[in-house]
Amino acid sequence: MNKKNPIKKLSLQWRLTLIITLLMTITCVLMYFFISRSAVTGIEDLGDYVVRINKTDSTPITFNINPSTLFSGLSDQVQATKDQFRVRSIIATGIIILLSSICTYFISRRALQPLRSLSNEVNKIEAQNLSESLEVPDTNDEISHLTGSFNKMLSRLDEAFTAQKQFSASAAHELRTPLAVMQTNLEVFARKNNPDIEEYQEIFRMIQEQTERLSHLSEVLLDMTGIQSIERSDSISLAALTDEVFCDLISVADQKEVELIQKDGDCTVIGSYLLLYRAVYNLVENAIKYNHPGGKVTVKISQKKAEPDCSAPSVSADCAFVEITDTGIGIPPEFQEKIFDPFFRVDKSRSRAMGGAGLGLALVNEIARQHSGLVKVLESSKKGSTIALVLPL
Repeated sequence: MNKKNPIKKLSLQWRLTLIITLLMTITCVLMYFFISRSAVTGIEDLGDYVVRINKTDSTPITFNINPSTLFSGLSDQVQATKDQFRVRSIIATGIIILLSSICTYFISRRALQPLRSLSNEVNKIEAQNLSESLEVPDTNDEISHLTGSFNKMLSRLDEAFTAQKQFSASAAHELRTPLAVMQTNLEVFARKNNPDIEEYQEIFRMIQEQTERLSHLSEVLLDMTGIQSIERSDSISLAALTDEVFCDLISVADQKEVELIQKDGDCTVIGSYLLLYRAVYNLVENAIKYNHPGGKVTVKISQKKAEPDCSAPSVSADCAFVEITDTGIGIPPEFQEKIFDPFFRVDKSRSRAMGGAGLGLALVNEIARQHSGLVKVLESSKKGSTIALVLPL
């Protein structure tokens, strides 16, 4: 069984104090041994006194005299001096280490005070006040940088929570509408004493339509929640993928009397075939639904350099463009960015009549984002629209 390190349970202030105290202790002990050794060695190396007598016009005479012969108690005095020096050095070293540890404790406490204040402010943050930023200290140090980074994280979390709330509210509304329709019609039907066969058929037809709508909505919601877990490592020919999409939508296009056209051109990208198929499918299906009878839907695949985009910073080099052009009703300029938001519809009544849940283009946008790409409206007018799915190569 692994034992936890007890030091990790201590506060950062105590850990800093212990670490600096340990460093000071090692430094002082090394200095003590070095200084003490040098001093003691110097005393022991005094040796004998050398007396040299110089006389004019004669050879110098040198005498080696042992100091002990002159001073009988000198050896004991030297030993006592060495012992006293060692004791004083040990006491001084201990005092220095103790004072350094105390100073380190209080200095680290003062130095970590901004971090404690930041911790207290962070503890006050809840889901309801994510939009309130913390005050950034005007010190340009690590604490101010940490506070600035935390404010940026709060901003991203606030945006994510807001989007999640809006999505949940919109999803609840979309789910409640068909349920309310069924409940109202069933209550009215229940009050009838002797309903005829036509009324039974009408109520069954209504229930079938609303359950299909609920089923479609639940499928799209499940698709959106499971995108992140799908592996994106397939080598995909976009021309072949588009050709398959056309084969699956040819019956829908024939019913709307819309011609499907795929121009020459191809690009190979790495990603999830399933997800990219769904993205192109949704774009082409939308182009068919909101087209005029006798209209056209044209898909053009090309490789070119994309302009840098803040929503997809990686899309700034050579990219694959899948451009879907229709001859439909067009998209008003003020709605050209909003159409990729969940549950947004330009014409709500028409979208509901066509069985749309307002999630098709939102799903395309999420799939593009998961592939480090983007989807955007290149141009739109009353003569039609061109939407591009941009994917990095």
